[in-house]
Amino acid sequence: MSLKRCVALPPDEFRASVFGHGYLHTPAADLAGDFTDLFSPQALEELVSGGLRTSSLRLVRDGVERDVTQGCIPESGDAPGTTPFPNTDGIRQALAAGQTLIVRSLHRFHPPIRRFAHELAAEMGHPVKVNAFVTPPGSQGVDLHFDVQDVLVLQIAGDKRWLLRTPPLPDPLSAHAWFDVPARRREEMREASRPLADLVLRAGDSLYLPRGTMHSPMARDTLSIHLTVAFSTITRHDLLTELVRGAADDEWMRVGVDTDRLVADSELARDLLAEVGERLAALAAGAAPEEVMWSLRKSAFREQTPEPVPILPMPDGVRPQGVHRLRAGVYFHTASVKDGVQLSVGNRRVRLPTAVSPFLAALHRDQVADMAGLTAALGEDNARKVAAALVDIGLLLPPSAAPWHAAASDEAAPPDGAPRRESDPDDS
Repeated sequence: MSLKRCVALPPDEFRASVFGHGYLHTPAADLAGDFTDLFSPQALEELVSGGLRTSSLRLVRDGVERDVTQGCIPESGDAPGTTPFPNTDGIRQALAAGQTLIVRSLHRFHPPIRRFAHELAAEMGHPVKVNAFVTPPGSQGVDLHFDVQDVLVLQIAGDKRWLLRTPPLPDPLSAHAWFDVPARRREEMREASRPLADLVLRAGDSLYLPRGTMHSPMARDTLSIHLTVAFSTITRHDLLTELVRGAADDEWMRVGVDTDRLVADSELARDLLAEVGERLAALAAGAAPEEVMWSLRKSAFREQTPEPVPILPMPDGVRPQGVHRLRAGVYFHTASVKDGVQLSVGNRRVRLPTAVSPFLAALHRDQVADMAGLTAALGEDNARKVAAALVDIGLLLPPSAAPWHAAASDEAAPPDGAPRRESDPDDS
């Protein structure tokens, strides 16, 4: 479990009593291991020099951002406006000058963190994004501020001092983003917060901060590298947004209003607002909860990229090895329809036989593709067709193939030497 490696509390206790409630500093000594399998100085060097574009990088010091494309040489053949590859000489100089390097969206392209983010999102029920912060000794990227996401900080190397202050605005939403707020309002919120903690994160430590917690991190005597794991927490406001989106199907809601009359007559405006609220409440009362929840989750996870799929076709004559399995980072919904079940994966839908329902229920519950059970319910040919449809819609990953450059022959087989078919009983 990804959460278990980050906090010493049992996951259920963390979710119930800490997440969204208060900060938690966990020293490395209380955890089973460090986080260098996720990210490390070596991984940083390989990523920055190995093909990342500058759109994935930022340089910032004391809240002022520096142009990370300075000194970069455009790649011939790139479309106009394409971000260039980074200039590692320039980044080295920027770090030497006290700039903090931010590597954005590691959950999209760095496999160890992508797997970790998928697991953590499944455990917590909220989308997860991961950035890395590389701060030179004695430097600070951003001064006192708060985030609109719940944040889990994983210290990779070096150490960093964190000054924490109470949230001036509990549970802020994206509309309250700190750097979108006028400077005067930011100062008012700084003054409204109170000291909370002064602590140091060392390599292998973790720190959880509820959204809205004011914090000011600064590297000490050594270069600091940490991961920021951000939870885009799904809120009641998001649920309301889904209900309002569904209200577009209500003809009464689509009728235009005379704003001049409403401005001039506050009583009329109040009555209209009351009726809007009553109709929205009636829509909520009559809605199918499972449909609303699916719409909510689909919207919340719309920016999350699932586990990649193989892009090359399996060579002719090569037999697949292993089993079908649920694709990490994919969420799905089922609904009973006439003569079958409708499966939704993102915005894609497919209608399947009713006999597939137990298979999908087990997949949702246990995240295990019981291909033997599917074959028993449908027969081998139909089970193969359904499995292919589930791969096409992006729900399942197919069994892996032998290396694509291997000779295509019947000798391509699983490690035990016995060729398997997806209908074999031990393929489930």
